[in-house]
Amino acid sequence: MKVTRFAKSGICLFLLLIVLGAGIVPAVGAEAPAPSRERNVLILHSYHKGFEWTDEQSQGIEERLKAAAQPPALYEEYMDWKRYPSQDTLDRFRQTILQKYAKVPLSAVITTDDKALDFAIQYRTELFQDAPIIFSGINEIRADQIKQGQERITGVQEEIEPAETVELALKINPNLKNVYLLFDNSESGQSTGALARQRLEQLPAHLNIHAMNQLSAEEIRRTVAGLGEDSIVLMTTYYSDSTGRILEFGRFSAELAAASSVPVYHLYDFGLGHGAFGGSLLSGRMQGQKAAEIALRVIQGEDPDSIPVYKGSTARRVFDYKQMERFHISASDLPKGSEIINKPFSFYEEYQALVISLLAIFTLLLALIVLLLVYVRSIRAMRRKLEKSNERFSLATYGADAVIWELDMSAMNYYFSDRWYELLGYSKGELDEGRGGWRSIVHPEDAEQEDKQRREHLSGRTAYYYSEYRMRAKSGEYKWFQARGKLLRDDRGGFVRFAGSMVDITDRKGMESELQMSYQELESTYEELAALQDELLEQYNKVVENQTLLQASEEQYRELAYRDALSGLPNRLSLYEELAGMIEKAPGQPFTLYFMDIDNFKYINDSMGHSFGDELLHGVGERLEGLGWTGCRNYRLSGDEFVVVQERVGNLEEISAYAQELAAAFRAPFRLGESSAHLSVSIGIAQYPRNGERTDTLIMNADIAMYRAKETGKGKYVVYEEDMQREFDERVVIEKHLRNAIEGQELSLHYQPIQQLGAEGEVWGFEALLRWNSPALGFVSPLTFIRIAEDSRLIIPIGQWVLRRACDFMAGMVKKGLTDGRISVNLSVSQLLQEDFTENVLQTLEQSGLSPRHLELEITESIFMGSFDLIRSKLEYLRRTGIGIALDDFGTGYSSLSYLVQLPITTLKIDKSFIDGIPAEERTASLTSSIIAIGHDMGLSVTAEGVESEVQRRVLEETGCDKIQGYYLSRPLPESQVQAWLESFQNSKIDA
Repeated sequence: MKVTRFAKSGICLFLLLIVLGAGIVPAVGAEAPAPSRERNVLILHSYHKGFEWTDEQSQGIEERLKAAAQPPALYEEYMDWKRYPSQDTLDRFRQTILQKYAKVPLSAVITTDDKALDFAIQYRTELFQDAPIIFSGINEIRADQIKQGQERITGVQEEIEPAETVELALKINPNLKNVYLLFDNSESGQSTGALARQRLEQLPAHLNIHAMNQLSAEEIRRTVAGLGEDSIVLMTTYYSDSTGRILEFGRFSAELAAASSVPVYHLYDFGLGHGAFGGSLLSGRMQGQKAAEIALRVIQGEDPDSIPVYKGSTARRVFDYKQMERFHISASDLPKGSEIINKPFSFYEEYQALVISLLAIFTLLLALIVLLLVYVRSIRAMRRKLEKSNERFSLATYGADAVIWELDMSAMNYYFSDRWYELLGYSKGELDEGRGGWRSIVHPEDAEQEDKQRREHLSGRTAYYYSEYRMRAKSGEYKWFQARGKLLRDDRGGFVRFAGSMVDITDRKGMESELQMSYQELESTYEELAALQDELLEQYNKVVENQTLLQASEEQYRELAYRDALSGLPNRLSLYEELAGMIEKAPGQPFTLYFMDIDNFKYINDSMGHSFGDELLHGVGERLEGLGWTGCRNYRLSGDEFVVVQERVGNLEEISAYAQELAAAFRAPFRLGESSAHLSVSIGIAQYPRNGERTDTLIMNADIAMYRAKETGKGKYVVYEEDMQREFDERVVIEKHLRNAIEGQELSLHYQPIQQLGAEGEVWGFEALLRWNSPALGFVSPLTFIRIAEDSRLIIPIGQWVLRRACDFMAGMVKKGLTDGRISVNLSVSQLLQEDFTENVLQTLEQSGLSPRHLELEITESIFMGSFDLIRSKLEYLRRTGIGIALDDFGTGYSSLSYLVQLPITTLKIDKSFIDGIPAEERTASLTSSIIAIGHDMGLSVTAEGVESEVQRRVLEETGCDKIQGYYLSRPLPESQVQAWLESFQNSKIDA
């Protein structure tokens, strides 16, 4: 390596002499280029900075544009769609573009991958001044669709070449017979996998193609470890396995290559350095370069419609030398023209053409080298010291995962290292952080304390600066940081530089909160045990007078202490002591714990009464004991929670089989007097010692797995995995903040218009939709927090708040004369089961001054799960007062017409999944028409949800649909925008 640097130094010195010699010749006739109009190019990336595919495309675009004779001004924005795929992300991104580029004239917009292209097309007029669009990273189907449907759009087609990669593999290994194809189950993964399989099946070699998208990550590693020499692995894009677990591509690719007994070929060059053997690899950098070349043509005045989509190859034949060595493949085995990376440096091969020339040059420069030798040695010594210092600093920084910050006290300019932008998601300059703009994202509760600690250090009252505070990321969530720093003064005591580091401690803060909660739970448990101990001691003192009675009482109290009176099973105390005894007696001896919870038990208690629920729990205990399985012990933990401990442990298949039998045992109905109950149970499974070496840890992990089973569907079982703990912690945090959402005024309602179809096309009314903006968590999706509110029964006060706010809103609209329509409010089954539900609804209408005819209540098909008769009677009563009843999401659940005709509903709402297929899918359109006909035959009004296009609206109107709702008409609006929307809608009707 020293020789190489010396040779390069000689070349540089020689070139320097040539340049100096040429520099003394004066330029003749050179004129400065004429100034030209400024040209601006905006680059929109679908994903985030740091994602290798995106970075490679960005590098290619920038290289080509900056190398132009007159390079344009470049602007880059990242949508971060891979990590935050939500409508909120799109809305914030739209606001960012609108604010930053409203006054920037754009010559062209370059997009990378699908989401950025969709965004640019959607807001082309509003945000981008109808600028030409050049796309990159788009497959052939999408590219053809765009060229046919849009003007002034062209770009580079992403053409993966699986067939060429396999042909290369056949040249290396003519005995190849099996190709194991790896892709994930995402929409893009399925598309890429299908395209790759189609191309491979067209090869004349008649290879066996084995898709691995139905295997988990562990199963894939085991499979590739046992492959024979007649096989290869072909990897496309892979970010999640069949269980839904999210995987980091680079790490999994490296682990897969390490486990595989055969070469792992890739289709994209960002797999290089992560275990990829090689192949014909699609290059993001080449894609970006081609897109930039097209952009330059457009900027120079060429019509984009006259430029065809580039469909040439953007792939490179490249192989990893380290992987070639591993599988004993030499360079001579590769096809001609192949590129080899990670090859050990060979000075002779690299500089063969220069060696002879350098010998002559070194002879001429020998005298100069002798004179400079002492100087060069001193420079090298200083460089080595500097390199070592930089190396130590870099290792320390990256090892600590720290952000480096600095404040130049003379200019008052701030600097933050790249890690700060990666953690918070902002791009450089976005906050004007260099001039102190970063202070705007410090949590209001922490800003004063941070400023105080900073001033104390600058004034010399503390030896160093230390503070912990929260900062708001671009996604809206707050992250905790621990900041340290030190002020540098000059000889006169003046300020020179203030610098230090900061570390993300969000996880630590979450752990502290969790430990505090655990401590409170332990305190409560201790108090319960202390009370129980006092009670037992008091009873013991009463019977101590008589020895005979004492002995009998001891047995009785032991039974009370260790056995649940309701179910007849051993209780929680018995479970904890017996598990502790098993672990102490045989440490490390495996056993399995099944945590079982009765699904929807709270609905049974609410609708049938607590006495019925107690009898049902007794029946569950009897059925568990009646199973009589060898090596199993049954316990009632609390409420509707039961635990089965299995001493003999087999493999995962045997555990799964037992869990299935356990779930099946509760599908038979329970006969209780003249009534019967149909149950299902959700089961969480934890194994000792794999999932915990302590009793409480084991039970907690089984409980977490049980909650995952409930989320995947009732009557399921799930084996605990470590990543479930994080999701459970997130659920606890969301529930904690949700409890204060109403008092903290964090909830709001958005209103989506509903239009009456027909000649007049009046606005029928609005549907009230709940939104939550938490100061700590940011905008939380309703799909997330409403499910948690249901499970924790917080949906009852939240639902009452929504009903009250929606009625007040519509009463105000009617009073102002803005509309005579209805407000539609969604209901939960938990609300319907409340005894005072009907009284609350009527009282809310009275307090708001809203007539019952202006209110419509939306229910879902979940009411058919139980207590149908009770719910129906309440709805019939409200229907008689004039309130409308709508059945939401019809066709997606498990209702039947026999139940439907018994409901006092007035409106049938067709789910969006049926509307999406119109008009492309004839079968979907026909089914939708049948639903509308059924609704009309039953005397119901029919509303179509999720209408997004004029074509869909026209087809629904022709089919006889009464009302429509969806983004075609309007997105859900904040209350402050509803009146303006109504006025705009009425004006558009007048103009039409």
